[in-house]
Amino acid sequence: MKLKIYNWCFLCFMSFVGHCQLTNSAQPLIEKLYKQPDIRHYNRTDFESDTQFWTACEDTLGNMYFGNNDGILIYDGVHWNTVVLPNSSSVRSLVKDANGTIYAGGYNELGIVQKDEYGTYNFKSLKETYKLDNFNFENIWQAHSLNEHLIFRTFTKIFVLYQNNLTQIPANNTFLKSFVTNDSYYVVDADNGIYEVNFKTNHLTQVLAASAYQNESIISIDGSIVKNTIHILTENGQLLQYNLQTHTVTSAKNILPANTSKLISCTNLTPSTLLLGTLRDGAIQLSLNNNNSTRPIQNLQGETVLNLFQTSQNNVWVLLDNGLDFIDFNNPKTTIFTGASVYDIHYINNILYVATNQGVYYSKTNLHQTITPESFKPIIGLDGQAWSLNYVHNTLIVGHDKGLFRIHNGDATKIGNKDSFWKIVPVKEKENYYLACHYSGIYVLHYENGNWNITNKIKGFDESSRDILEAEDPYTFWVCHGYKGVYRITLNSNLERATAIAHFTDSNGLDSPFNINVFKWNNQIVFTTNTGIFNYKKETNSFKPFQALNKIVDTTRNTRKILQENDRTWVIQDDELGYFETFSKTPQIHKDIFSETKGTFNRGMESILPISKKHILIGTHTGLYLYEINENNDLQEIPISISGIQYTAANTTKRIPLAKDSITELPNNTTSIHFEFSVPKMPNSTPNLYSYQLKNIDKSWSNWQSMPFKEYNLLPAGTYTFRVRARNTLGIQTTPASFTFTILPKWYQTKLAFFLYVILGISSLFLVIILVKRKIRRENQKTREHEQKTNRLLQLEVNQLKLENHQRKIQQDNEHLEQDVIKKSKELATYTMMLVNKKNFFTELQIELRELRDTLKTKNSRQKITDIFSKLHQHRIDEEYLKVFEENFETVHQDFFKNLKQTGCNLSVRETRLAAFIKTGLTNKEIAPLLNISVRGVETARYRLRKKLDLRSESSLTDFLNGLTTKETTDDNHE
Repeated sequence: MKLKIYNWCFLCFMSFVGHCQLTNSAQPLIEKLYKQPDIRHYNRTDFESDTQFWTACEDTLGNMYFGNNDGILIYDGVHWNTVVLPNSSSVRSLVKDANGTIYAGGYNELGIVQKDEYGTYNFKSLKETYKLDNFNFENIWQAHSLNEHLIFRTFTKIFVLYQNNLTQIPANNTFLKSFVTNDSYYVVDADNGIYEVNFKTNHLTQVLAASAYQNESIISIDGSIVKNTIHILTENGQLLQYNLQTHTVTSAKNILPANTSKLISCTNLTPSTLLLGTLRDGAIQLSLNNNNSTRPIQNLQGETVLNLFQTSQNNVWVLLDNGLDFIDFNNPKTTIFTGASVYDIHYINNILYVATNQGVYYSKTNLHQTITPESFKPIIGLDGQAWSLNYVHNTLIVGHDKGLFRIHNGDATKIGNKDSFWKIVPVKEKENYYLACHYSGIYVLHYENGNWNITNKIKGFDESSRDILEAEDPYTFWVCHGYKGVYRITLNSNLERATAIAHFTDSNGLDSPFNINVFKWNNQIVFTTNTGIFNYKKETNSFKPFQALNKIVDTTRNTRKILQENDRTWVIQDDELGYFETFSKTPQIHKDIFSETKGTFNRGMESILPISKKHILIGTHTGLYLYEINENNDLQEIPISISGIQYTAANTTKRIPLAKDSITELPNNTTSIHFEFSVPKMPNSTPNLYSYQLKNIDKSWSNWQSMPFKEYNLLPAGTYTFRVRARNTLGIQTTPASFTFTILPKWYQTKLAFFLYVILGISSLFLVIILVKRKIRRENQKTREHEQKTNRLLQLEVNQLKLENHQRKIQQDNEHLEQDVIKKSKELATYTMMLVNKKNFFTELQIELRELRDTLKTKNSRQKITDIFSKLHQHRIDEEYLKVFEENFETVHQDFFKNLKQTGCNLSVRETRLAAFIKTGLTNKEIAPLLNISVRGVETARYRLRKKLDLRSESSLTDFLNGLTTKETTDDNHE
């Protein structure tokens, strides 16, 4: 008994040590795995255009624009569209302005790329707008956006577009390259050096002479690495640091490995990490903070990189001489090993081992070496099918089709002379003893003094023992056979024979003997089947559903693997990997991120190795992959775009405008409607899934599907709203997009038709009743109809008389009002003319009296004339007469003075009266005596009145004053 306890404690200790070795080894393993980004290839088959690409840019929605020899290619993540320039030239430059407009430059061509209402892209030339029709500027090689300026570089000039004005800056020699960094624009002038452009003065200022960089071709100018310093990279790999304050080159060094071909392009992945495009060596990643270490980007489809473009999601498009490649730095998957089917993984002592169908491979790591697909080497002597890797007693034991092997210092040594072993498992009751699981039975493996020996085969059990797990009872093991069910075998203490074997097939609670596997979860032994998960009840000798797991997994699918690692449980169901949080109150299986591995596992030998909370190694038919798990992805939301809609009616397909304020109406003979959609702004190239719903047809959202389109056929008449959403395998989900449309009904399907159907049915029913009773009701009906007709006629006549009387009264009232207005207008006119005439008379009389007084010589005569002047002065037109005029004027033109005052012009009494006189139609000559001023004074007064009323020169003062009364009349009518 003490021996058993000792053995059990020792095995627990060894298990703990093994776990610690895995944990301690796994942590640095993350640092040793080189995360090679995922590469997606695009060739002529995909975009159906020329394969030589020059430039690229991205719009605000994430759509990509590429310039090649055929024009402009636009890619929304699903569909490719081609836009050809008017002169069919190649496109060398693309740029997005501050408003999101895409500008394109070609040979003697400059314009914008726009999208019509149907979602079709087209090119609008700006040559005529900016008067470039007859100007030969040849190719626009580069285009940049800087502080609302758009800069287009040709060999001979720089065109600067700012606030819709195009300015030209000529070159001293030839403008070869241009760059934007730190809100500055630099241009390389052939043989002269690097210049900075001042857009306020449109002048060039030399920054660095060409001799400072040996007049080599400049690939990059970057000012983001060190403050007040720009880094200048040449085609031969020379990196110069130029201090903008001291105007000196502070350092110059070659950053490329030997024999690297010349550089063509460059982009910054981070301030200290560059991605370089070369002439013959593809793309190279360069780290400036790590002794200028370089790593080639593997698996590009071409070696000549003409340009590089970094997207808003920090991925990179590689523009090749023969195609396009997309480097997905956000992809959770990294390829670790390829070329063979992986069955087991083990990492120990800084060596990663992989058991495959072609043997065992390994990759050593050290301080400066990382694990890449190219770093793996095969272990000599282990060619063929390797099943498992077991690390015990500081020795790696390999289960192989050729037998058991031990690995030491990279060499493989066979243990015994038997072939065909799956793996080994410890016997907890006997220290240093293991069960070697064979294709046909179980052997005993013993370790002693550094030697391994196969001692004997256990008698009484000859079935394949690939899936084996130690039970709770001593010397007892569970063995699951893929086709024969479950065995519970008990061995004697000498491990010579099986003393008891219980065989379970489709009885004792199990539904079927097929596809049963055994695992340990939460310290309980569980059995996975095609119908759920079970555990064994010893007291009833039967299997019962294990609800703790059945409520989490899908019991309709076969769970072939369960692996509990810390507080997370990994499961594989029908070749699909997922995980859930073991101790969560609402556990849910997360599996979308691993969708690409679905169907790639080796059945029964699924190989996964969690190495951290966020990382797991997965072995498949095609190799070994590292997945990084980001649990916050589901919190992100990005838009989805409906990129095209078309419908078919009468065997004719037509497109539908995408942006409409009103609901789109489709004819009643529409047979199908087709929607296309895309998510160009997804942060990586993992597959997208789509779900859609057609309101009034679909009760809920559809299942997630991979096809980026949906078509509905033979929809009945009605109004529908199509909704679509998307998510990728990382769980990033878009906000839904929608489109509402109506299919018009046929004439017999309209509401009016249905209403008529109802009326017709009711009428038919009443008609039957009427036909049955017509002899009885005919006379009564005629009498009632006659009486009703008579009453209606009388009522109509009465109503007609009332209406005529009412209209006659209204007409009389209107005529009375019109006559009253005419009378008052005449009285006002008469009174006004009387005032004018009286004033004229008094004026003429005063003139004649003055002349007479001047001719008189006697004092008495002159005094007599003066007395007459006094009497005339007493009877002149004074304020009393004008007030009477104003009262009469207001009676005719109601609220005229009120409206005039509401203009807010602060008019004087004289100016108000002048406005009234103008309103009555008096001439300047007639107004002059009324205001005691000259005709010239009236003109001056009218001018001042216009200024106060803020009237334009082309506006009529008389029309304005007439409008005041019109406005009041209109307001009264509305009231």
